[in-house]
Amino acid sequence: MFAYISLGLIGLAAFTALGADSEMASYFYGAPLLLIGGWVAWRDRELGTGAAVLLAIMALFLGIAALRGQLLSGAPEFVALGACAAVFISARALAFRARKATEICAVLLGFFLLASIIAFLDHIWSPDRIFLFERPYHLGRLSSPFLSANTAATFFGIGVILSVGRLLRATAGPMGGARSKHLILPLTTLLFCLSCLVLTASRAGILLTGGVTCLLLLWEMAQRFRRGERQSLWALAAAGLGLALTATGIALLSGETFGSRIADVGVGAGSRSELWTAYSRAALDQFWFGAGPGGFEYVNAASTNAENAPILVFQRAAHNIVLQWQLQTGLIGLLTLAGFWLWAGRRILSGLEQSGRPRWLIRTLVCIGLFVLAHGLVDYALEIPAIAWMTAWLAGLAVGVSAPRGKAQSSFVRHAVGVAMLLLAAGAVLGLVDTLRANAVRAATGDSAAAILAAPFPQMSGLALARAHADLALSSTPANPGHARAALDRVLALEPRDGRAEARLAYALLLAGDSQAAANHLSRSFQLWPYAHPDFRTWRLQLSASLWNRLGEEERRAALRELRQVRPEWRRPWLEQTRACELGGQPACIGLGED
Repeated sequence: MFAYISLGLIGLAAFTALGADSEMASYFYGAPLLLIGGWVAWRDRELGTGAAVLLAIMALFLGIAALRGQLLSGAPEFVALGACAAVFISARALAFRARKATEICAVLLGFFLLASIIAFLDHIWSPDRIFLFERPYHLGRLSSPFLSANTAATFFGIGVILSVGRLLRATAGPMGGARSKHLILPLTTLLFCLSCLVLTASRAGILLTGGVTCLLLLWEMAQRFRRGERQSLWALAAAGLGLALTATGIALLSGETFGSRIADVGVGAGSRSELWTAYSRAALDQFWFGAGPGGFEYVNAASTNAENAPILVFQRAAHNIVLQWQLQTGLIGLLTLAGFWLWAGRRILSGLEQSGRPRWLIRTLVCIGLFVLAHGLVDYALEIPAIAWMTAWLAGLAVGVSAPRGKAQSSFVRHAVGVAMLLLAAGAVLGLVDTLRANAVRAATGDSAAAILAAPFPQMSGLALARAHADLALSSTPANPGHARAALDRVLALEPRDGRAEARLAYALLLAGDSQAAANHLSRSFQLWPYAHPDFRTWRLQLSASLWNRLGEEERRAALRELRQVRPEWRRPWLEQTRACELGGQPACIGLGED
């Protein structure tokens, strides 16, 4: 029962919060998932040494983040990772107690059918929107309920493979009226999930789903051949051909989107290669423990240079799950993840060798795991909490159905895991409260804003609240540099890698009349973020122009390098204001005026 509640929460996270892809959504949905997982863990007598090791390693990374002063910036990802463990434990416990695997599969198929129908209707209604909101990118492609169409491809690809697996089970043996009725739900789910998948126009998502589905069909054919059911092999081959023709037909009906993207596959491969080269170099700098959960933004900023800046400044993930873990958790975290999957794989493979296990479901879940991993090597769907939670839920189901219940373990481990999840849930609630307070500060206007700025800054605020206070203080009329300085000092105490906060603190100090201190913090901003996102780049360059005479030679060169990233018509007034290149001779100035 608790596992089904977790599944429902994952669905809500996907459809009400774009996959819980925000700090507030991670806290909001992560807290109840952790509470459910903690309750199940407290009662699960089979949690043993493996759970204790994972708990110790997570405690290690929490301690490292606290020592580095990065705990609060990584809190949303710690909550999301803890929720992954919670849903894994919940689904594993469900699989131990469920009477029939087909009942669990029916619930999953119903989940994906409902999700695909909603997403399909939303796309048909308005291809460039997600429900009522304008999409920032991937226009014309189905991405509902996520921002990225590639993430949606991972989600609906899982639905396609699951539907095919259930169809293969339903068609095993002679067909009849009673057996035929079991085809209705998987066939309907397959049709809608396949339609949504094709409409995403995700090259890797579609091709990998097709390849893994073929693998599942071949696996089933091999099993039937071994059992002597050779008369059904041609039927399976025909079913595979029919599935391919159906996908082709949907692609033709969907227009030119997918075809044009297949033609541009070289462009996508080139940008991915640029990303992976930069992140591979960055991973060596913090080899053992990485930058910590939540640290990707700052690693990405420090990895930019003149050649890759047009690509890297827009990235929020490494587009490769192995690189992502290496960057954020280092070799220790990567080995921990590999060890977990090796343990899970061993349990799953043992289930394939045992009679009495639902081998058809195990084979299907193995293929789903291969698909998610393969797509995760070229995209970032696994960085979206709802997709990570869905994957963990299916992994827990696979482990649970693969092995019989074992002997009762020490109560210490299960109680420790339960308490840890409850503590993490409490942290999620505190983070949610801080985020809600930050939203209230950002929404303040008029007298309410004036009252907030007139009061002393709350020194024990969290990261989100401190940033909100700084934004309000600098955007109010007139600005309140004293309040902004207190808020930004708190931000940098909680996250010392924030180059944006350093630049905003420089602006607050400039407003307060301390131009030399402002120049020092602006210098630190360029060191942390050599190239800023376009929504911040021109603002920082204008600040640089105001402090030009206070900047050192290295900071001036950094500003001139970033100036090349803006439009030529914007550069000329800036160069005239600063007179940065009037004397000539500086390599950083070459070509700036003529571009």
